Amino acid sequence: MRFGVDIGGTNVRVGLVDRAGNIVDHDVVRCSLYETAADLVLTIAYTILRLAKVNGVKASGIGIGCPNACPLDGTVENATNLKFKQKFSLKELFHQYFPDIPVMVDNDANAAALGEMVYGKGRGLSDYVFVTLGTGVGSGIVSGGKLVYGLNGQAGEIGHMIVEPDGRDCGCGRKGCLERYVAAEGAFQTYVELCKAAGHSPLANDCRGISDLAQAGDAQACQTYEIMGRCLGMALANVACVTAPSHIFVFGGVAQAGELLLEPFRRHFNRNLLYCYRNQIKIELSGLMSNQHNAAILGAAALLG
Repeated sequence: MRFGVDIGGTNVRVGLVDRAGNIVDHDVVRCSLYETAADLVLTIAYTILRLAKVNGVKASGIGIGCPNACPLDGTVENATNLKFKQKFSLKELFHQYFPDIPVMVDNDANAAALGEMVYGKGRGLSDYVFVTLGTGVGSGIVSGGKLVYGLNGQAGEIGHMIVEPDGRDCGCGRKGCLERYVAAEGAFQTYVELCKAAGHSPLANDCRGISDLAQAGDAQACQTYEIMGRCLGMALANVACVTAPSHIFVFGGVAQAGELLLEPFRRHFNRNLLYCYRNQIKIELSGLMSNQHNAAILGAAALLG
């Protein structure tokens, strides 16, 4: 039995996962209660040991997904939404408590991409792109059956491809990144701007509200998804020129809009796609969407192979 640990900005989800991808037991740790990485890891380690004891098993390995984690050395620096911004070795901290079992660390998007390979629609596929649409835009690229890591382990930052030159300011320091148009905040900003241009106040307060309005035919909500689809289509068509994937899987809270988002995404994708790839690359919702609350645990567990 293996453990999957998903470290997020608010909570850490810890799950005991069997070989079939069933989460046998799980628990949640509040990140905000801890001022240092060492204190947080101590509590996570205790949680793992407690879950193992309650279920009468021994941990065969621990997979950990964390924002800004480097898979090459297991370090984390300036992690998104975590209090501790200094560089630390997440892998070494866990090895203090589990010196005799494998501990694998990767960033959360890569872990999710591997989760798709082991537990989702990526089974048996050797070339695909996994895109998460939520608070930000994360991605993992699988080529030849392996994740692409690049020079420093940070390959796959599709969310920071520029789709609007001199566009909206992005937290990465650049302007016009994909994330600023298709992640939750960026999508809502687009909707508000469209409402203002149409001369009325927004009727939705978040992406779920925009989705509901679009289902009912609201013009500004529908146009929001059209713009999102255009940005995604252009960016991923360029990615396809480099990676030639057979599939693109979309995951996350924003992706819950389903065909409202996927239809314009596919249309703009094929319109911008190099001719030799047209109508050959499938764009689908992730196979983990039905298990969305536990997908991050499964992704972390998948790091163990």
